[in-house]
Amino acid sequence: MPTVANSCPSRFGFSLMEAVVAMSIVAFASSVLLLGVEATLESVEEQQEITIADGLARQMLDEIQGHSWVDPALRSNPYQVSLSASPDELLGPGRSQFDDTDDYNNYTATPPVHIDGEDLAATDTSGDTLPEAFRPRSDFLSNWRLTVEVAYLSETDHSAQVADHSPTNYRALICRVYRRNRDNTWREIVERTRVISYIPAHG
Repeated sequence: MPTVANSCPSRFGFSLMEAVVAMSIVAFASSVLLLGVEATLESVEEQQEITIADGLARQMLDEIQGHSWVDPALRSNPYQVSLSASPDELLGPGRSQFDDTDDYNNYTATPPVHIDGEDLAATDTSGDTLPEAFRPRSDFLSNWRLTVEVAYLSETDHSAQVADHSPTNYRALICRVYRRNRDNTWREIVERTRVISYIPAHG
């Protein structure tokens, strides 16, 4: 009995068109995946920046709040009309000569440093040198900046600043932390504010 030849021979592999379509699908899926990974990495980096900046700001605010309202030599007149450090208080090292909250007004540090001027990355909150295993690299904070503003606030509206020549019993401690961009401009990461008050003695 004669055999009938198969007019449609068996196919092995893909045609050129099928291969192009498959590669296009893989390329599209890969690009979507990479975009997702990039967005995740950017989000993680942003959160790391906020965490570092928030820690720097809160540490500075704690330091300021630990000082007296007024210079001990001026206790008889606590309502200063100029919030700033005196020339001798600026001699340092660091902020070691600051003895009251108004000394911190207009303070700027690039990079942020400990109260005695030592590198923050190398010391703990007490100023003691950290063990080498716990120290970040020496330039860890080199692209960071910290600024402080101290201002009087309205007696009735603690969100409103008033001029230094109109002192009140309330002050705002405002700490801002910035990070340097690649083009050398500065980008504000966080701003933290605390309100402190002076309670006059009655006697």
